[in-house]
Order: sequence, then structure tokens, then C-alpha cells
Amino acid sequence: MSILEVVAAADLFPSASAALGERDLLRRVDTKIVATAEIAGRILRRVRDDYAAWAVSGGNVARYRSLYFDTPDLRCFHDHRRGRRRRCKVRIRHYPDRGLSFLEVKNKRSEELTEKHRLALPYGEESLNARALEFLRTHVELSVGELRPCLRVDFRRVGLVGVNIQERVTVDLDIEAERGGTRRRFGDWVVFEIKQPRFSMRTPIAQAVRAERLRPSSLSKYAVATALLRPELPRNRLLFELRTLALEARDE
Repeated sequence: MSILEVVAAADLFPSASAALGERDLLRRVDTKIVATAEIAGRILRRVRDDYAAWAVSGGNVARYRSLYFDTPDLRCFHDHRRGRRRRCKVRIRHYPDRGLSFLEVKNKRSEELTEKHRLALPYGEESLNARALEFLRTHVELSVGELRPCLRVDFRRVGLVGVNIQERVTVDLDIEAERGGTRRRFGDWVVFEIKQPRFSMRTPIAQAVRAERLRPSSLSKYAVATALLRPELPRNRLLFELRTLALEARDE
């Protein structure tokens, strides 16, 4: 099954109501799953009656563009590579279908708990002004004045929200990273992320994942993209994801 068929499966979901869309879950437990397009399509069809989708003008698949920031010594990357329980990611994320941009921070407080904070920016803004730096000082344990843009990650996303349960699911496809004119695609691999107030394997999406015999992954799009685009960096703890994705680079 190709990515196009995954998109077709995503368009089977009804649109989420305004009330369902209010379930932000900014403090949550995240569980990531990496699947082939074929398996992703089966999972989506299995849970089509249990979730609603955040629709955009073109259907249930939205475009996302992210610019990641890190310190000169790549503190965020190495914290993930080393498996530090307390770590963070800093990015500006653009939502082209809605004309929105946010400065976003994801803080991993433990292996179980993730906190997300964001600051609205003018659409398309990619600089860190005084207001943005003050926001970062409040939410990250970094020398924020050292943060610099380091790479971009673009993808398309299906966003789902539970109809009868407090749960969100994102399904990322067509993932592509770029640094210095070199791009890497994640091929036809699809990344699920289940977001819950408390971890549970009893929800419809978790049961569908279990039925496919898939296991949680620690995959970080930022960390994997950095390792792919900077082969001189250490790669321990990322080797499984890198070997699974087995991507080819192309220069532009």
C-alpha cells in the first residue's frame, strides 16, 4: 500500500467538532509507533468509527513545516541520543493550511510525561525576538541566546481526536528533512503518536496497534533527521531507527 492509499484511509474519518478540538493535552503521555504504509492503512480503517479528524480545506491531511533550533554543541540532539530523561526540543512550526505559526517547546520530564508550550508568532516568522527569547527562558533549561536554526523537517499529518475518550492521535507521512541543500525522505514510513492523559493500551488505536504486533518506538523526527544529515555525529541509541528507515540522500 502506498502513501496515497493511507491518505485515502484518512479521508474516511468524520470532521471533529469544535468541542472535540478543545482537547489539547499539552501535558500528556506520548507513545510513538513506526509503521509501513500498508500497516498504517489497516490501522486507520480499523478505528475509523472511534475518532474524528481535524479537517483542512483539502481534506483530512494537513501540511506542517518545522524549523528546529539547537545550541552550537547540539545539546538537544545529544540529550535525546544519550537517552536523558529530562530533555527538550525547540522549534518554530508553521501550519500552512491554517496560516498559523508558533514557537514550540516540548519538554520531556520523564520517560512517561511530556509537556508542550507554545507562543503564537506572525505567520512565516522564523527569528527569535526578545519576546520569543523570554518565552524560552521560562520553559527550557538552555542558554537560549545560543540557540540557532539547525535543520528543517516538513511532513503531512492526519490529526485524530477520540470521539468518546480523551485521546489524540497524530499520523505523520511524507516526512522530509533538509539541511544545507541536502534532503532526506523517510520514504513510505508512517509515524503514529498516541497522546493520552495517562498511558493506556485499552483504547481503540492502542488495540489496533497491538493487533499489528507493533511496539512503541523512541523515534524523534528531529534526532533521526540530524543523524541522517550529519553522519559525522555519534549515532548510538538511533541505530535501530536509522537502519529501519534506510534512506538515501539527494542534493538540491
